[in-house]
Amino acid sequence: MNFSMLAITTIFILFISLLLALFLLTVKTSNKKANMFLSVYFLIFAVHISVFFYSEYITLPAVLEMLRDHIAFFTSPLLFLYVVSSIYSDFKLQPKHLLHVLPFVIQVFIFSPRFYFANTSTKNFLLENLNDTPEGKLSIIFGLSISFFYLIAMFLELSKYKQLLLENYSNKSVFNFKWLYQLFILLSIIFCFSFFKQVYKLFGTDVEILNISRLILTLILVGFFTWIVLKSMYHPQLFRNINTDHLLINSNSDHKHINKSTKDDIHKLLSFMEDEEPYLDASLTLKNLSEQLELSSHEISTLINRNLNQHFFDFVNQYRIKKAEKMLVNSKEGKLTIQQIMYAVGFNSKSSFYSAFKKKTGVTPSEYRKAR
Repeated sequence: MNFSMLAITTIFILFISLLLALFLLTVKTSNKKANMFLSVYFLIFAVHISVFFYSEYITLPAVLEMLRDHIAFFTSPLLFLYVVSSIYSDFKLQPKHLLHVLPFVIQVFIFSPRFYFANTSTKNFLLENLNDTPEGKLSIIFGLSISFFYLIAMFLELSKYKQLLLENYSNKSVFNFKWLYQLFILLSIIFCFSFFKQVYKLFGTDVEILNISRLILTLILVGFFTWIVLKSMYHPQLFRNINTDHLLINSNSDHKHINKSTKDDIHKLLSFMEDEEPYLDASLTLKNLSEQLELSSHEISTLINRNLNQHFFDFVNQYRIKKAEKMLVNSKEGKLTIQQIMYAVGFNSKSSFYSAFKKKTGVTPSEYRKAR
């Protein structure tokens, strides 16, 4: 049996997709909803792309073949729901989420008059000449629009997520923002390649060029799925999320003026940070700090964001960096490695520590130590 390069890469993608779907459905985790969305995405994607393997050996009924193509309109909504359910630990499916089925319903509606309600010969003719029909061209434009819409929606959710992390947590590295952001970047790259391939479908005439573009896209998908496999292997405890109770401080309409009470609270906060050094706890959150100070999370968030003009993340890390500066030049702690100092002052990520340190001092920790 001879396999084309496109068929071989498709087989590889099918294997990885099914493996990932099985892993996500069986792995023990508290984030089952997110895993379910991603596993269904992989299963649907496997069915959709399988045509490049079976088409030379099996002929499916026209309706099944068209439905196989149309189910791709579930992939973008599933990825969006995966992102949202990965961010929020209390995410629940609601009736409004049925709106995500609309792209598929609209796609079926587009093809209903001249395909689903047509006779067999008409169905076969439209399927064989799909790219040249008005329905086929409209489907390509609609599909690209839907993908772009959901990419924008993911970007907005991730932007809000980053802001929430900055305002409520002192260490972003323990959350899955980096993973989700990388996922978004890779999906954007895949969309760009898919965009050019689909545009060529609309205006191109050379089948060979179209097949080459398909092969390039499938190779990119192989890399994408392999990356996900490696992530799941090296970071099995990667997924963690936040609660929707967290609100951006900017979304609160009430504004506190700097009165005597506010000044007293600021003094209390700054004194507590200097004297008690709560920032040495790498898992310090706004809620933890509020409990220690016996102030509400909203009050502390307002003090830091509005009165001190900082995010909670930056506010805490400035103390960590200040402590690290002292430890780097202290003769008693001169034998400590930079990594030991990093953990001692409350960081648990080398990249976060180096980034924050250089942002404040203009040099790396090792350069700072040598200069002193």
